[in-house]
Amino acid sequence: MNAVVIGQNGYIGQAICKKLIDLKYEIHPWVGNALINDSYSCLPDTLDVAIYLPGMNVISPIHELSEEGWNEVMNVNLYGAFLFARSAFKALKKTSGCFITISSILTQHPYPNRVAYAAAKAGLETLIRGLAIEWGEHGISTHCIRLGHLAGFSPSWPKNQAVLDVVRDKTPQKKLNDRDDVASYIAWLVQGGCKTVNGGVIDMDAGYTINRWIL
Repeated sequence: MNAVVIGQNGYIGQAICKKLIDLKYEIHPWVGNALINDSYSCLPDTLDVAIYLPGMNVISPIHELSEEGWNEVMNVNLYGAFLFARSAFKALKKTSGCFITISSILTQHPYPNRVAYAAAKAGLETLIRGLAIEWGEHGISTHCIRLGHLAGFSPSWPKNQAVLDVVRDKTPQKKLNDRDDVASYIAWLVQGGCKTVNGGVIDMDAGYTINRWIL
């Protein structure tokens, strides 16, 4: 079984690759620029799992955000996913594989000064839903994880312990996401998950964003 993980050397990517290897997937090495279409020309002919993880954020109020900053956030979070999906389609079709991306709780639970990131991730969620409609007849499933705060380090979520402590306190389960939890959920998806779940966006934040209890 073949898998390609764009962002495999990142904090979450390493955990995902380890889990897939445990499941006997062959992780094809990928070295390239996620924003250049030619970078995907060496994908395997058959592909069971395609995962797009890259994400970047520019923290700035919208009235001060440059066009360059906006475009960079859009390119990394959304345009790169489009290029990867387009290139992976033929290989996924041969195996009725699955295509998985990572979104953010900011699409539904926005924080200040992160409009570009939230907008790009919202576009990514819509991409996943659209692909479910286009690719469903080929047996390909698409999935998106709307990820909350991580307990460990991630470049797109700089670690601020004071913020994390408040988030943990507001989370019903009193815990933050662990990257191994993300990897385990993806492992469930690639092994079949629920066959009729397609185009879904799942919240993975231990209930943080739906907690409205004032105390």
